[in-house]
Amino acid sequence: MADYKKMFEKILHDNGMPIDENAIKTDFVNLVKNEGLITNTSKYSPFWRLISAIVIKPYIWIKNVFIETVLMNMFLMTATGKFLDLFANAVNLDRKTATFAAGEILFTKANKNQSVVVPAGTLISSPEINGVTYQLKTVQEYSIPAGVESARIHVIATLPGENYNLAAGYYRFLVEPIDGITVTNDDNWLISPGANIESDDDLRDRTKNQYNFVGHYHTDAVYRGIVTTITGISTRQVFFVHDAPRGPGTANLYLLLNDGVDSAYFIDRVNNYIMGQGYRGHGDDLRCFAIPDKKIDVSVTVYFERDQQPFDIDQYLMNIEHFIRCAFRQNNDYNVTQVNAYSRFSISKLNEEMHEQFSELHSIVFNIDDIVSELEVPRLRNLNVKYEVTE
Repeated sequence: MADYKKMFEKILHDNGMPIDENAIKTDFVNLVKNEGLITNTSKYSPFWRLISAIVIKPYIWIKNVFIETVLMNMFLMTATGKFLDLFANAVNLDRKTATFAAGEILFTKANKNQSVVVPAGTLISSPEINGVTYQLKTVQEYSIPAGVESARIHVIATLPGENYNLAAGYYRFLVEPIDGITVTNDDNWLISPGANIESDDDLRDRTKNQYNFVGHYHTDAVYRGIVTTITGISTRQVFFVHDAPRGPGTANLYLLLNDGVDSAYFIDRVNNYIMGQGYRGHGDDLRCFAIPDKKIDVSVTVYFERDQQPFDIDQYLMNIEHFIRCAFRQNNDYNVTQVNAYSRFSISKLNEEMHEQFSELHSIVFNIDDIVSELEVPRLRNLNVKYEVTE
């Protein structure tokens, strides 16, 4: 985002208001001399230093408050927090609240002929990811009868937030073991993804999009607003194709969802709302789909200098793997650029971000170049991380 503070400072400066300490001192000294208020303005005078501090410091504080709290929050582009909420409220929007991830975990018995009861509140944990483990819990008691090898049991995250939306295979540990039972979250386990409190950027995008609702026709903005409202996803996760796939007046809408999310739940919900319940423009035929996957095999070799090799190399490599998986939308625990549709995913940028996160790395070598995507999202099919020690 542009440095709007400097822009507002320039506006004040161009209109004659001093904005830095030296300019303020100069203006104050000139005022004192012109008015003849104080004769001893020596820098060694305690009285003059006191008067200068009393005038200059509050001025700077008021100037910063005026820019950062008043001017910045007068405009949708720069407003934040409660001030941005007011802009959203003006167009009948509210900031989305945090939600709990919910889905189904596969419980499998070692002995098919054994009857097993899974208590309500049974905790299933992920491995440590960037220093944090994530847990799900069963909603109610569930009995897996003899003769049935496995069952999908409904679970909910122990806390709200999008970081619980992990890809297949992450949730695989029972906090309190149940004899003869193993657990895992398989593909599309996540029925209702968890979400953080809506960020300022996402709320700002929805608010700008809302201004298009005043039109008399169903435009992309109108459909985007409908979809983000009923699904809870961001406006940046919605894509349109207007090539009349089923003839004039037809279009397709595509949703970009994280790995592990059951796309059918969202697709069916959107299609039923827009087409089934009639929330569409006259003559429109809009159908929703998940963005197709582009499967990628990734191998990476990381190099350490001998005196920089981590003590727990296995955990270190696991952290690197989690970091790369985050880039491919399998977790949300790292500040890393993520793959997207209609984009070039830069491997050199990923290299740079890995060096920033893992300072012990000497070199990183991927088996692939940049990933160029059209209407598709790169997904990991296989990921292999290995290491070598360099002299």
